[in-house]
Amino acid sequence: MKSPRITGVLALTSLLLAIFLVGCSDPQKVAVKGLKKMGYEATATDLLKAAASGDVATFDLFQAAGLDVDATDAVGNTALIKAAEAGREEAVERILGLGADPRTVNQDGRDALLVAADKGHEEVARMLLSRGADPTLRDKEDWSALALAAYNGHAGVVSLLAASAAPKELDDALLVASFRGKPQVLNTLLGQGANISVRSPESKTPLMIASSAGNIEAVRVLLQNRANPYAVDLNNQTAANLALAAGHQNVEQLINNPDTWGTSEQGQKVATEMASAQAALGGQGVEEVLLEGMPLAGEPSRGKTTAPKTEATATANAAGTPVAPHGNAAPANAASPNTANTATNTASSHGTPKLVATPVPNAGALPASGTTVKATEVPGGSSPAVAAAPVVKSPEVARIESTRKVREEAQAKPIVALNGSTIHSRLPEEAPVKTMVLAAYHEESLPLVVDGVSGSTASVRRLDQSAGSVAVAEGGVVPGTTYKVKEVTPRFISSKEGKGRMVDVSRVMVEDTQRGSTHLLVKDSAGQTADTYAILTAPNSQYRYVVKAGDVFRTTQPGIGAKDYQVLDIRANAVVIKDAATEEVTTVARDGVIQP
Repeated sequence: MKSPRITGVLALTSLLLAIFLVGCSDPQKVAVKGLKKMGYEATATDLLKAAASGDVATFDLFQAAGLDVDATDAVGNTALIKAAEAGREEAVERILGLGADPRTVNQDGRDALLVAADKGHEEVARMLLSRGADPTLRDKEDWSALALAAYNGHAGVVSLLAASAAPKELDDALLVASFRGKPQVLNTLLGQGANISVRSPESKTPLMIASSAGNIEAVRVLLQNRANPYAVDLNNQTAANLALAAGHQNVEQLINNPDTWGTSEQGQKVATEMASAQAALGGQGVEEVLLEGMPLAGEPSRGKTTAPKTEATATANAAGTPVAPHGNAAPANAASPNTANTATNTASSHGTPKLVATPVPNAGALPASGTTVKATEVPGGSSPAVAAAPVVKSPEVARIESTRKVREEAQAKPIVALNGSTIHSRLPEEAPVKTMVLAAYHEESLPLVVDGVSGSTASVRRLDQSAGSVAVAEGGVVPGTTYKVKEVTPRFISSKEGKGRMVDVSRVMVEDTQRGSTHLLVKDSAGQTADTYAILTAPNSQYRYVVKAGDVFRTTQPGIGAKDYQVLDIRANAVVIKDAATEEVTTVARDGVIQP
Protein backbone atom coordinates (compact mmCIF):
# COMPACT_ATOMS: atom_id res chain seq x y z
CA MET A 1 0.00 0.00 0.00
CA LYS A 2 1.40 3.38 -1.01
CA SER A 3 1.75 6.09 1.59
CA PRO A 4 -0.23 9.34 1.14
CA ARG A 5 3.06 11.21 0.65
CA ILE A 6 4.18 8.92 -2.19
CA THR A 7 0.73 9.10 -3.75
CA GLY A 8 0.85 12.91 -3.58
CA VAL A 9 4.28 13.04 -5.20
CA LEU A 10 3.15 10.74 -8.03
CA ALA A 11 0.03 12.84 -8.58
CA LEU A 12 2.07 16.04 -8.70
CA THR A 13 4.51 14.45 -11.15
CA SER A 14 1.66 13.39 -13.42
CA LEU A 15 0.17 16.86 -13.35
CA LEU A 16 3.45 18.56 -14.16
CA LEU A 17 3.93 16.11 -17.01
CA ALA A 18 0.45 16.96 -18.29
CA ILE A 19 1.31 20.65 -18.23
CA PHE A 20 4.47 19.96 -20.21
CA LEU A 21 2.69 17.82 -22.81
CA VAL A 22 -0.16 20.25 -23.27
CA GLY A 23 1.86 23.42 -23.82
CA CYS A 24 -1.13 25.40 -24.96
CA SER A 25 -3.04 24.67 -21.74
CA ASP A 26 -3.34 27.27 -18.97
CA PRO A 27 -0.96 26.14 -16.15
CA GLN A 28 -3.19 27.82 -13.57
CA LYS A 29 -6.25 25.85 -14.72
CA VAL A 30 -4.25 22.64 -14.77
CA ALA A 31 -3.09 23.32 -11.17
CA VAL A 32 -6.67 23.98 -10.05
CA LYS A 33 -7.78 20.68 -11.61
CA GLY A 34 -4.87 18.91 -9.95
CA LEU A 35 -5.84 20.29 -6.56
CA LYS A 36 -9.40 19.06 -7.06
CA LYS A 37 -8.13 15.58 -7.83
CA MET A 38 -6.27 15.69 -4.51
CA GLY A 39 -9.35 16.84 -2.63
CA TYR A 40 -8.58 20.58 -2.40
CA GLU A 41 -10.03 23.78 -3.77
CA ALA A 42 -7.75 26.61 -4.85
CA THR A 43 -8.61 28.69 -1.78
CA ALA A 44 -6.70 30.08 1.17
CA THR A 45 -8.76 27.87 3.48
CA ASP A 46 -7.64 24.69 1.74
CA LEU A 47 -4.03 25.92 1.50
CA LEU A 48 -4.03 26.26 5.30
CA LYS A 49 -5.67 22.86 5.62
CA ALA A 50 -2.92 21.28 3.53
CA ALA A 51 -0.26 23.06 5.57
CA ALA A 52 -1.72 21.87 8.87
CA SER A 53 -1.78 18.27 7.61
CA GLY A 54 1.76 18.52 6.21
CA ASP A 55 0.66 17.84 2.63
CA VAL A 56 3.86 19.23 1.12
CA ALA A 57 3.14 17.82 -2.34
CA THR A 58 0.30 20.32 -2.85
CA PHE A 59 2.24 23.52 -2.17
CA ASP A 60 3.60 23.98 -5.70
CA LEU A 61 0.10 23.41 -7.06
CA PHE A 62 -1.40 26.03 -4.79
CA GLN A 63 1.26 28.47 -5.90
CA ALA A 64 0.71 27.60 -9.58
CA ALA A 65 -3.02 28.09 -9.01
CA GLY A 66 -2.30 31.69 -8.03
CA LEU A 67 -2.48 31.40 -4.22
CA ASP A 68 -0.17 33.73 -2.27
CA VAL A 69 1.94 31.75 0.19
CA ASP A 70 1.02 34.32 2.87
CA ALA A 71 -2.72 34.13 2.13
CA THR A 72 -4.80 34.21 5.31
CA ASP A 73 -8.04 32.74 6.58
CA ALA A 74 -10.80 34.71 8.30
CA VAL A 75 -8.79 35.12 11.52
CA GLY A 76 -5.47 35.97 9.91
CA ASN A 77 -3.75 32.59 10.04
CA THR A 78 -1.28 31.76 7.28
CA ALA A 79 -0.10 28.42 5.97
CA LEU A 80 3.14 28.92 7.90
CA ILE A 81 1.26 29.56 11.15
CA LYS A 82 -0.90 26.45 10.72
CA ALA A 83 2.05 24.25 9.79
CA ALA A 84 4.05 25.54 12.76
CA GLU A 85 1.14 25.01 15.13
CA ALA A 86 0.83 21.40 13.97
CA GLY A 87 4.58 20.82 14.24
CA ARG A 88 4.96 19.96 10.54
CA GLU A 89 8.69 20.49 10.17
CA GLU A 90 8.93 19.57 6.46
CA ALA A 91 5.96 21.77 5.63
CA VAL A 92 7.38 24.71 7.57
CA GLU A 93 10.69 24.39 5.75
CA ARG A 94 8.98 24.20 2.34
CA ILE A 95 6.67 27.14 3.02
CA LEU A 96 9.59 29.26 4.17
CA GLY A 97 11.39 28.25 0.99
CA LEU A 98 8.46 29.58 -1.01
CA GLY A 99 9.04 33.00 0.55
CA ALA A 100 6.61 33.03 3.47
CA ASP A 101 7.09 35.83 6.00
CA PRO A 102 7.77 34.36 9.47
CA ARG A 103 6.73 37.66 11.11
CA THR A 104 3.13 37.65 9.86
CA VAL A 105 0.68 37.64 12.79
CA ASN A 106 -2.94 36.57 13.06
CA GLN A 107 -5.79 38.43 14.75
CA ASP A 108 -4.59 37.25 18.17
CA GLY A 109 -1.21 38.85 17.52
CA ARG A 110 0.51 35.48 17.23
CA ASP A 111 3.03 34.52 14.59
CA ALA A 112 4.35 31.08 13.69
CA LEU A 113 6.97 31.15 16.47
CA LEU A 114 4.41 31.92 19.16
CA VAL A 115 2.11 29.07 18.14
CA ALA A 116 5.03 26.65 17.81
CA ALA A 117 6.30 27.60 21.28
CA ASP A 118 2.81 27.20 22.73
CA LYS A 119 2.66 23.64 21.42
CA GLY A 120 6.26 22.78 22.26
CA HIS A 121 7.60 22.19 18.73
CA GLU A 122 11.30 22.82 19.35
CA GLU A 123 12.68 22.08 15.88
CA VAL A 124 10.03 24.20 14.22
CA ALA A 125 10.88 27.06 16.59
CA ARG A 126 14.57 26.65 15.81
CA MET A 127 13.85 26.75 12.07
CA LEU A 128 11.72 29.89 12.39
CA LEU A 129 14.36 31.68 14.44
CA SER A 130 16.97 30.90 11.81
CA ARG A 131 14.70 32.51 9.18
CA GLY A 132 14.17 35.76 11.07
CA ALA A 133 11.26 35.16 13.44
CA ASP A 134 11.12 37.76 16.23
CA PRO A 135 11.54 36.16 19.69
CA THR A 136 10.56 39.43 21.40
CA LEU A 137 7.08 39.55 19.86
CA ARG A 138 4.14 39.47 22.29
CA ASP A 139 0.56 38.62 21.40
CA LYS A 140 -2.49 40.70 22.28
CA GLU A 141 -2.60 39.14 25.75
CA ASP A 142 1.07 40.05 26.29
CA TRP A 143 2.37 36.48 26.05
CA SER A 144 5.83 35.97 24.61
CA ALA A 145 6.98 32.75 22.98
CA LEU A 146 9.21 32.04 25.98
CA ALA A 147 6.39 32.60 28.47
CA LEU A 148 4.03 30.32 26.54
CA ALA A 149 6.62 27.55 26.41
CA ALA A 150 7.44 27.99 30.11
CA TYR A 151 3.81 27.96 31.20
CA ASN A 152 3.14 24.76 29.26
CA GLY A 153 6.31 23.06 30.49
CA HIS A 154 8.06 22.69 27.13
CA ALA A 155 11.62 22.42 28.41
CA GLY A 156 13.27 22.13 24.98
CA VAL A 157 11.67 25.29 23.61
CA VAL A 158 12.39 27.12 26.87
CA SER A 159 16.06 26.19 26.63
CA LEU A 160 16.16 27.39 23.01
CA LEU A 161 14.48 30.75 23.66
CA ALA A 162 15.94 31.50 27.09
CA ALA A 163 19.46 31.54 25.69
CA SER A 164 18.79 34.86 23.95
CA ALA A 165 16.00 36.30 26.08
CA ALA A 166 16.10 39.68 27.79
CA PRO A 167 16.03 39.79 31.62
CA LYS A 168 12.38 40.90 31.80
CA GLU A 169 11.34 38.08 29.47
CA LEU A 170 13.14 35.58 31.69
CA ASP A 171 11.48 37.01 34.80
CA ASP A 172 8.00 36.90 33.24
CA ALA A 173 8.57 33.32 32.12
CA LEU A 174 9.67 32.28 35.62
CA LEU A 175 6.46 33.70 37.12
CA VAL A 176 4.16 31.83 34.74
CA ALA A 177 6.25 28.65 34.90
CA SER A 178 5.74 28.57 38.67
CA PHE A 179 2.03 27.87 38.24
CA ARG A 180 2.69 24.42 36.82
CA GLY A 181 6.18 24.03 38.17
CA LYS A 182 8.22 21.88 35.80
CA PRO A 183 11.62 21.59 37.57
CA GLN A 184 13.63 21.43 34.32
CA VAL A 185 11.97 24.60 33.03
CA LEU A 186 12.55 26.45 36.30
CA ASN A 187 16.20 25.42 36.45
CA THR A 188 16.76 26.50 32.83
CA LEU A 189 15.26 29.94 33.43
CA LEU A 190 17.18 30.45 36.66
CA GLY A 191 20.40 29.28 35.03
CA GLN A 192 19.94 31.90 32.31
CA GLY A 193 19.54 34.68 34.86
CA ALA A 194 15.83 34.89 35.76
CA ASN A 195 15.33 36.76 39.03
CA ILE A 196 14.05 34.36 41.68
CA SER A 197 12.70 37.31 43.70
CA VAL A 198 10.72 38.84 40.83
CA ARG A 199 7.22 40.07 41.72
CA SER A 200 3.97 39.62 39.82
CA PRO A 201 1.54 42.56 39.53
CA GLU A 202 -0.10 41.15 42.68
CA SER A 203 3.30 41.23 44.45
CA LYS A 204 3.64 37.45 44.43
CA THR A 205 7.05 35.80 44.07
CA PRO A 206 7.54 32.57 42.07
CA LEU A 207 7.71 30.69 45.39
CA MET A 208 4.38 32.14 46.49
CA ILE A 209 2.77 31.20 43.16
CA ALA A 210 4.09 27.63 43.26
CA SER A 211 3.09 27.25 46.92
CA SER A 212 -0.46 28.46 46.32
CA ALA A 213 -0.78 25.99 43.44
CA GLY A 214 0.57 23.12 45.55
CA ASN A 215 3.45 22.37 43.19
CA ILE A 216 5.75 20.84 45.77
CA GLU A 217 8.53 19.95 43.30
CA ALA A 218 8.58 23.50 41.99
CA VAL A 219 8.68 24.78 45.57
CA ARG A 220 11.64 22.52 46.28
CA VAL A 221 13.55 23.71 43.21
CA LEU A 222 12.94 27.37 44.08
CA LEU A 223 14.05 26.87 47.67
CA GLN A 224 17.19 25.07 46.51
CA ASN A 225 17.91 28.07 44.32
CA ARG A 226 17.79 30.48 47.28
CA ALA A 227 14.22 31.75 47.05
CA ASN A 228 13.36 33.82 50.13
CA PRO A 229 10.76 31.81 52.10
CA TYR A 230 10.02 34.82 54.31
CA ALA A 231 9.13 37.34 51.62
CA VAL A 232 5.56 38.59 52.09
CA ASP A 233 2.87 39.75 49.69
CA LEU A 234 0.65 42.83 49.98
CA ASN A 235 -1.25 41.14 52.81
CA ASN A 236 1.94 40.21 54.68
CA GLN A 237 1.45 36.54 53.80
CA THR A 238 4.42 34.25 53.17
CA ALA A 239 4.57 31.34 50.71
CA ALA A 240 3.97 28.97 53.65
CA ASN A 241 0.91 30.97 54.72
CA LEU A 242 -0.48 30.86 51.18
CA ALA A 243 0.15 27.11 50.86
CA LEU A 244 -1.66 26.38 54.13
CA ALA A 245 -4.59 28.63 53.16
CA ALA A 246 -4.90 26.69 49.89
CA GLY A 247 -4.91 23.36 51.70
CA HIS A 248 -1.40 22.27 50.75
CA GLN A 249 -0.09 21.28 54.16
CA ASN A 250 2.76 19.23 52.68
CA VAL A 251 4.08 22.34 50.92
CA GLU A 252 3.82 24.42 54.10
CA GLN A 253 5.77 21.77 56.01
CA LEU A 254 8.49 21.67 53.34
CA ILE A 255 8.95 25.43 53.43
CA ASN A 256 9.23 25.52 57.21
CA ASN A 257 11.80 22.69 57.35
CA PRO A 258 15.00 23.91 55.60
CA ASP A 259 16.80 20.63 56.37
CA THR A 260 14.55 18.89 53.83
CA TRP A 261 15.10 21.27 50.92
CA GLY A 262 18.30 19.78 49.52
CA THR A 263 20.78 21.73 47.38
CA SER A 264 21.40 22.52 43.72
CA GLU A 265 24.41 23.58 41.68
CA GLN A 266 22.80 26.88 40.72
CA GLY A 267 21.85 27.49 44.35
CA GLN A 268 25.45 27.01 45.40
CA LYS A 269 26.58 29.54 42.79
CA VAL A 270 24.08 32.06 44.13
CA ALA A 271 25.23 31.41 47.70
CA THR A 272 28.83 32.03 46.65
CA GLU A 273 27.88 35.28 44.93
CA MET A 274 25.88 36.39 47.97
CA ALA A 275 28.85 35.73 50.23
CA SER A 276 31.14 37.73 47.92
CA ALA A 277 28.65 40.57 47.83
CA GLN A 278 28.30 40.64 51.60
CA ALA A 279 32.08 40.77 51.95
CA ALA A 280 32.26 43.63 49.43
CA LEU A 281 29.58 45.56 51.31
CA GLY A 282 31.87 45.64 54.31
CA GLY A 283 34.75 47.05 52.28
CA GLN A 284 35.48 50.41 50.72
CA GLY A 285 34.65 51.69 47.26
CA VAL A 286 37.11 51.88 44.39
CA GLU A 287 38.17 54.51 41.88
CA GLU A 288 37.75 53.26 38.35
CA VAL A 289 38.27 54.68 34.88
CA LEU A 290 35.88 52.95 32.50
CA LEU A 291 37.75 50.79 30.01
CA GLU A 292 37.63 51.59 26.31
CA GLY A 293 36.38 48.80 24.10
CA MET A 294 36.73 46.08 26.72
CA PRO A 295 36.09 42.74 24.98
CA LEU A 296 34.09 39.79 26.11
CA ALA A 297 35.96 37.03 27.89
CA GLY A 298 38.21 35.20 25.45
CA GLU A 299 38.21 37.92 22.81
CA PRO A 300 41.22 40.12 22.01
CA SER A 301 41.19 43.64 23.43
CA ARG A 302 39.92 46.35 21.10
CA GLY A 303 41.57 49.34 22.70
CA LYS A 304 43.42 50.78 25.64
CA THR A 305 42.89 49.39 29.12
CA THR A 306 43.44 51.57 32.14
CA ALA A 307 43.74 50.03 35.56
CA PRO A 308 41.51 51.41 38.32
CA LYS A 309 43.01 53.39 41.14
CA THR A 310 42.53 51.59 44.42
CA GLU A 311 43.82 51.89 47.94
CA ALA A 312 45.20 48.39 47.82
CA THR A 313 47.81 47.09 45.38
CA ALA A 314 46.80 43.94 43.54
CA THR A 315 48.63 40.90 44.89
CA ALA A 316 48.59 37.24 43.99
CA ASN A 317 46.95 34.38 45.84
CA ALA A 318 48.40 30.93 46.32
CA ALA A 319 47.33 29.91 42.83
CA GLY A 320 49.01 32.92 41.26
CA THR A 321 45.72 34.67 40.40
CA PRO A 322 45.72 38.44 40.88
CA VAL A 323 43.50 39.54 43.76
CA ALA A 324 41.62 42.84 43.65
CA PRO A 325 40.81 44.93 46.73
CA HIS A 326 38.52 43.33 49.33
CA GLY A 327 39.64 39.83 48.42
CA ASN A 328 38.00 39.67 44.98
CA ALA A 329 39.75 38.03 42.05
CA ALA A 330 40.85 40.54 39.45
CA PRO A 331 39.59 40.05 35.90
CA ALA A 332 41.95 38.34 33.54
CA ASN A 333 42.09 41.32 31.22
CA ALA A 334 42.72 43.96 33.88
CA ALA A 335 45.96 45.84 33.42
CA SER A 336 48.54 45.96 36.16
CA PRO A 337 49.10 49.34 37.86
CA ASN A 338 50.79 51.99 35.69
CA THR A 339 50.50 49.78 32.61
CA ALA A 340 48.39 50.28 29.51
CA ASN A 341 47.62 47.26 27.35
CA THR A 342 47.20 47.92 23.63
CA ALA A 343 45.82 44.98 21.68
CA THR A 344 45.79 44.02 18.05
CA ASN A 345 42.70 45.40 16.35
CA THR A 346 41.28 42.32 14.65
CA ALA A 347 37.85 40.80 14.61
CA SER A 348 36.86 37.18 15.03
CA SER A 349 35.41 35.50 11.95
CA HIS A 350 33.06 33.37 14.08
CA GLY A 351 33.43 30.14 12.18
CA THR A 352 34.65 31.48 8.79
CA PRO A 353 38.43 31.11 9.16
CA LYS A 354 39.25 32.33 5.63
CA LEU A 355 38.04 35.87 6.32
CA VAL A 356 39.31 38.47 8.79
CA ALA A 357 38.26 42.08 9.27
CA THR A 358 40.58 44.69 7.84
CA PRO A 359 41.95 47.03 10.54
CA VAL A 360 40.64 50.57 10.25
CA PRO A 361 41.84 53.79 11.90
CA ASN A 362 40.73 54.18 15.52
CA ALA A 363 39.56 50.59 15.62
CA GLY A 364 39.37 50.60 19.40
CA ALA A 365 35.65 51.16 19.05
CA LEU A 366 33.13 48.91 17.37
CA PRO A 367 31.84 49.93 13.91
CA ALA A 368 28.92 52.29 14.00
CA SER A 369 25.47 50.79 13.57
CA GLY A 370 24.54 50.36 9.93
CA THR A 371 28.12 50.43 8.60
CA THR A 372 29.65 47.76 6.41
CA VAL A 373 32.60 45.76 7.70
CA LYS A 374 35.03 44.99 4.89
CA ALA A 375 36.76 41.63 4.92
CA THR A 376 39.78 40.41 2.96
CA GLU A 377 41.01 36.99 2.07
CA VAL A 378 43.49 35.35 4.39
CA PRO A 379 46.72 34.35 2.60
CA GLY A 380 46.34 30.85 1.29
CA GLY A 381 42.60 31.04 1.06
CA SER A 382 40.65 30.63 -2.14
CA SER A 383 37.72 32.91 -1.37
CA PRO A 384 37.62 36.33 -3.04
CA ALA A 385 37.38 39.54 -1.08
CA VAL A 386 33.85 40.27 0.11
CA ALA A 387 32.01 43.02 1.92
CA ALA A 388 29.81 41.62 4.65
CA ALA A 389 26.91 43.91 5.56
CA PRO A 390 25.67 43.59 9.15
CA VAL A 391 22.34 41.90 9.81
CA VAL A 392 19.60 44.50 10.14
CA LYS A 393 18.06 44.23 13.61
CA SER A 394 15.23 46.11 15.22
CA PRO A 395 16.24 48.64 17.90
CA GLU A 396 14.54 46.47 20.51
CA VAL A 397 16.45 43.32 19.56
CA ALA A 398 19.73 45.26 19.35
CA ARG A 399 19.16 46.80 22.79
CA ILE A 400 18.33 43.43 24.34
CA GLU A 401 21.44 41.84 22.85
CA SER A 402 23.61 44.71 24.07
CA THR A 403 22.16 44.53 27.58
CA ARG A 404 22.49 40.78 27.75
CA LYS A 405 26.13 40.99 26.64
CA VAL A 406 26.85 43.41 29.48
CA ARG A 407 25.23 41.03 31.99
CA GLU A 408 27.04 37.96 30.65
CA GLU A 409 30.32 39.86 30.52
CA ALA A 410 29.91 40.79 34.16
CA GLN A 411 29.49 37.28 35.54
CA ALA A 412 33.21 36.64 35.99
CA LYS A 413 34.08 40.11 37.29
CA PRO A 414 34.94 40.80 40.94
CA ILE A 415 32.34 42.43 43.17
CA VAL A 416 33.18 45.69 44.91
CA ALA A 417 31.18 48.17 46.97
CA LEU A 418 29.55 51.01 45.07
CA ASN A 419 29.40 53.03 48.30
CA GLY A 420 32.33 55.45 48.27
CA SER A 421 33.30 54.60 44.70
CA THR A 422 34.29 57.08 41.99
CA ILE A 423 33.66 56.11 38.38
CA HIS A 424 35.41 58.15 35.68
CA SER A 425 34.28 58.19 32.05
CA ARG A 426 36.57 59.33 29.24
CA LEU A 427 33.85 60.55 26.90
CA PRO A 428 31.09 63.06 27.64
CA GLU A 429 28.40 60.73 26.33
CA GLU A 430 29.57 57.88 28.58
CA ALA A 431 27.35 58.61 31.57
CA PRO A 432 28.05 55.71 33.97
CA VAL A 433 24.63 55.82 35.63
CA LYS A 434 22.82 55.99 32.29
CA THR A 435 24.52 52.82 31.05
CA MET A 436 24.21 50.69 34.17
CA VAL A 437 22.22 47.46 34.27
CA LEU A 438 20.67 45.70 37.26
CA ALA A 439 22.48 42.36 36.94
CA ALA A 440 21.34 40.71 40.18
CA TYR A 441 19.16 41.20 43.24
CA HIS A 442 19.20 39.27 46.50
CA GLU A 443 17.20 39.13 49.69
CA GLU A 444 18.66 37.72 52.88
CA SER A 445 16.13 35.42 54.53
CA LEU A 446 14.84 36.92 57.77
CA PRO A 447 11.81 35.34 59.49
CA LEU A 448 10.44 38.58 60.95
CA VAL A 449 7.93 41.22 59.92
CA VAL A 450 6.77 44.33 61.73
CA ASP A 451 2.99 44.60 62.11
CA GLY A 452 3.14 47.96 63.89
CA VAL A 453 4.86 50.09 66.53
CA SER A 454 3.73 51.96 69.61
CA GLY A 455 6.24 54.31 71.17
CA SER A 456 9.40 52.27 71.77
CA THR A 457 7.64 48.92 71.43
CA ALA A 458 7.30 46.94 68.20
CA SER A 459 4.73 44.30 67.28
CA VAL A 460 6.87 41.64 65.61
CA ARG A 461 5.63 38.46 63.93
CA ARG A 462 7.70 35.37 63.21
CA LEU A 463 7.18 34.28 59.63
CA ASP A 464 8.23 30.70 60.31
CA GLN A 465 5.30 30.23 62.67
CA SER A 466 1.55 30.62 62.34
CA ALA A 467 1.21 32.43 65.68
CA GLY A 468 0.40 36.14 65.77
CA SER A 469 2.73 39.03 66.54
CA VAL A 470 4.30 39.72 69.92
CA ALA A 471 5.15 43.05 71.54
CA VAL A 472 8.89 43.55 72.03
CA ALA A 473 10.33 46.71 73.62
CA GLU A 474 13.67 48.23 72.65
CA GLY A 475 16.44 46.06 74.08
CA GLY A 476 14.24 42.96 74.14
CA VAL A 477 14.72 39.75 72.15
CA VAL A 478 12.03 38.34 69.88
CA PRO A 479 10.92 35.09 71.62
CA GLY A 480 12.42 31.94 70.13
CA THR A 481 14.96 33.82 67.99
CA THR A 482 18.40 35.42 68.24
CA TYR A 483 17.05 38.80 67.10
CA LYS A 484 17.22 41.74 69.49
CA VAL A 485 15.20 44.93 68.96
CA LYS A 486 17.76 47.72 68.97
CA GLU A 487 15.70 50.71 67.87
CA VAL A 488 12.03 51.54 67.22
CA THR A 489 11.18 54.62 65.12
CA PRO A 490 7.50 55.56 64.56
CA ARG A 491 7.08 57.31 61.21
CA PHE A 492 4.19 58.36 58.94
CA ILE A 493 4.39 59.81 55.43
CA SER A 494 1.85 61.11 52.95
CA SER A 495 0.57 58.54 50.48
CA LYS A 496 1.96 58.71 46.93
CA GLU A 497 -1.61 58.58 45.70
CA GLY A 498 -2.23 61.90 47.47
CA LYS A 499 -5.56 62.89 49.05
CA GLY A 500 -3.76 63.45 52.34
CA ARG A 501 -3.84 59.81 53.47
CA MET A 502 -0.96 58.99 55.77
CA VAL A 503 0.91 55.70 55.57
CA ASP A 504 2.63 54.01 58.50
CA VAL A 505 6.24 53.33 57.52
CA SER A 506 7.60 52.93 61.02
CA ARG A 507 11.00 51.30 61.29
CA VAL A 508 12.49 48.73 63.59
CA MET A 509 16.20 47.95 63.73
CA VAL A 510 17.01 44.41 64.88
CA GLU A 511 20.34 42.73 65.57
CA ASP A 512 21.16 39.07 65.11
CA THR A 513 23.01 38.48 68.39
CA GLN A 514 24.52 35.28 67.01
CA ARG A 515 25.96 36.73 63.79
CA GLY A 516 26.33 40.35 64.82
CA SER A 517 24.47 41.62 61.73
CA THR A 518 21.76 44.28 61.86
CA HIS A 519 18.59 44.50 59.78
CA LEU A 520 16.08 47.25 59.13
CA LEU A 521 12.40 46.24 59.07
CA VAL A 522 9.78 48.61 57.67
CA LYS A 523 6.06 48.51 58.42
CA ASP A 524 3.75 48.22 55.40
CA SER A 525 6.58 47.63 52.96
CA ALA A 526 5.65 44.38 51.25
CA GLY A 527 8.52 41.97 50.91
CA GLN A 528 11.01 44.11 52.81
CA THR A 529 11.42 41.60 55.57
CA ALA A 530 15.17 41.38 55.15
CA ASP A 531 18.17 43.40 54.09
CA THR A 532 18.35 43.56 50.33
CA TYR A 533 21.12 44.46 47.94
CA ALA A 534 21.63 44.64 44.20
CA ILE A 535 24.54 44.16 41.83
CA LEU A 536 24.98 46.72 39.06
CA THR A 537 27.28 46.54 36.09
CA ALA A 538 28.02 48.72 33.08
CA PRO A 539 29.74 48.47 29.70
CA ASN A 540 33.53 48.87 29.90
CA SER A 541 33.60 48.35 33.66
CA GLN A 542 35.82 45.63 35.08
CA TYR A 543 33.78 45.39 38.28
CA ARG A 544 30.35 44.41 39.47
CA TYR A 545 29.13 46.99 41.97
CA VAL A 546 27.09 45.84 44.97
CA VAL A 547 24.74 48.47 46.41
CA LYS A 548 22.35 48.93 49.31
CA ALA A 549 19.85 51.65 50.04
CA GLY A 550 21.63 54.77 51.30
CA ASP A 551 24.90 54.16 49.46
CA VAL A 552 26.59 57.25 47.98
CA PHE A 553 28.98 57.28 45.02
CA ARG A 554 30.47 59.74 42.52
CA THR A 555 30.89 59.86 38.74
CA THR A 556 32.97 62.19 36.56
CA GLN A 557 32.53 63.06 32.87
CA PRO A 558 34.51 65.39 30.58
CA GLY A 559 32.77 68.73 30.29
CA ILE A 560 30.35 67.84 33.06
CA GLY A 561 32.56 67.23 36.06
CA ALA A 562 31.73 65.32 39.20
CA LYS A 563 28.25 64.21 40.22
CA ASP A 564 27.29 62.63 43.52
CA TYR A 565 24.51 60.05 43.65
CA GLN A 566 22.59 58.38 46.46
CA VAL A 567 20.82 55.02 46.23
CA LEU A 568 17.25 55.62 47.38
CA ASP A 569 15.70 52.18 47.02
CA ILE A 570 16.50 48.60 46.09
CA ARG A 571 13.77 46.58 44.40
CA ALA A 572 13.60 43.17 42.77
CA ASN A 573 13.43 44.75 39.32
CA ALA A 574 15.14 48.11 39.77
CA VAL A 575 17.51 50.33 41.73
CA VAL A 576 16.38 53.92 42.28
CA ILE A 577 19.18 56.52 42.27
CA LYS A 578 19.06 60.28 42.95
CA ASP A 579 21.42 63.01 41.74
CA ALA A 580 22.39 64.73 44.99
CA ALA A 581 22.65 68.18 43.36
CA THR A 582 19.61 68.25 41.06
CA GLU A 583 17.56 65.63 42.92
CA GLU A 584 16.82 64.04 39.54
CA VAL A 585 15.73 60.45 40.12
CA THR A 586 16.58 57.68 37.68
CA THR A 587 15.81 53.98 37.75
CA VAL A 588 18.31 51.32 36.74
CA ALA A 589 16.12 48.47 35.54
CA ARG A 590 16.75 44.82 34.73
CA ASP A 591 16.86 45.47 31.01
CA GLY A 592 19.02 48.55 31.38
CA VAL A 593 16.25 51.00 30.58
CA ILE A 594 16.45 54.17 32.64
CA GLN A 595 12.96 55.26 33.54
CA PRO A 596 12.22 58.81 34.74
